[in-house]
Amino acid sequence: MFTPPLPSDGGAPTDWKSHIAIFWEAWRYVHQDFYKTPLDDDVLVNGTISGMLEALGDPHTTFVDAKRAEIIRTEMQGSFEGIGATISMREGRLVIVSTIKGSPAERAGLRPDDIILQVDDRVIQNMDITEAVMLIRGPKGTQVKLRILRGNQEPFTVTITRDTIRIPFVETKMIEGTNIAYLRLNEFGAPAPNEVVTALRELLAKNPRGLILDLRNNPGGYLPVSIDIASQFLRANQTVLIVKDKKGNAETHRAKSGGVATNIPLVVLIDKGSASASEIVAAALKDHQRATLIGVKTFGKGSVQHVYTLSDKSQLNVTIARFFSPNGNEIEGVGVTPHIEVEMTEDDIAAKRDPQLDAAVKFLQK
Repeated sequence: MFTPPLPSDGGAPTDWKSHIAIFWEAWRYVHQDFYKTPLDDDVLVNGTISGMLEALGDPHTTFVDAKRAEIIRTEMQGSFEGIGATISMREGRLVIVSTIKGSPAERAGLRPDDIILQVDDRVIQNMDITEAVMLIRGPKGTQVKLRILRGNQEPFTVTITRDTIRIPFVETKMIEGTNIAYLRLNEFGAPAPNEVVTALRELLAKNPRGLILDLRNNPGGYLPVSIDIASQFLRANQTVLIVKDKKGNAETHRAKSGGVATNIPLVVLIDKGSASASEIVAAALKDHQRATLIGVKTFGKGSVQHVYTLSDKSQLNVTIARFFSPNGNEIEGVGVTPHIEVEMTEDDIAAKRDPQLDAAVKFLQK
């Protein structure tokens, strides 16, 4: 079959730079010769954008199609359907960062640092993170099989029934037998600041001698929310974080006025599931000597993404900067180190012990 030659520019629009012409050559040959028809141009365009971003080598610069983008927006408002696990792609492998308390993922025994090798019949390797999320999520009542690698153990399979996941942004209590207040923040979603303020006021009305802020297994969320949360514990205008763009320009973000818990003795619990916005808050409270950090080193995500909503409601997440602690400490790939290191072992988890929380209570009772 005779294939007519393409124009020398591949058919690219005249206002495109010359090095884009190769794309138009490929596009036209695919449409001309590919044996499966019809072709879905929307799928091809989305794949093109995803491939372009993947070539950047940054796991946090991603393209999210319109359907998946709507799911993400819904989640950050407080609910979604799935198994209730936050995941990340590390060196081509899908890793669990944290599970939501009471979720199917937690009930199935999934843990931070578990590697998901396979979702149903799909092997996971070097996959776009949003594609992996979509494989795991699904309608309430449906099941998904995950092949898990944990440490040096043999891989094992768990079958999980999906459910509606309602993110309890805040959980509070008074530690039994003590006069110590406890506040757990599960994610930095849009409702979190108001919920935290309300919870703090209720706890402080009980005149506790100290407060434990639990950021363990908190994967983060919106950067502005992290500033709002940190502002509840810091004095007005204290630095919360420093953002540096690709040109080295630095922007300092400061605590807002009106914090409701700026004086009470404070312990922050952190672990390897504490990421992003959790690390912003923990690092700020550490640098200002406002709190004692107890647990283990955090995840180490110190990059800032700008979220663009495209014309079809798809979403482009572009890493535009890195953030640093008030003292200028690197967080990306490094994490935040606690003042007092306390491990949580597998035996502790199996026995439902919490040595990290116990250490925080003991510290505040001194």
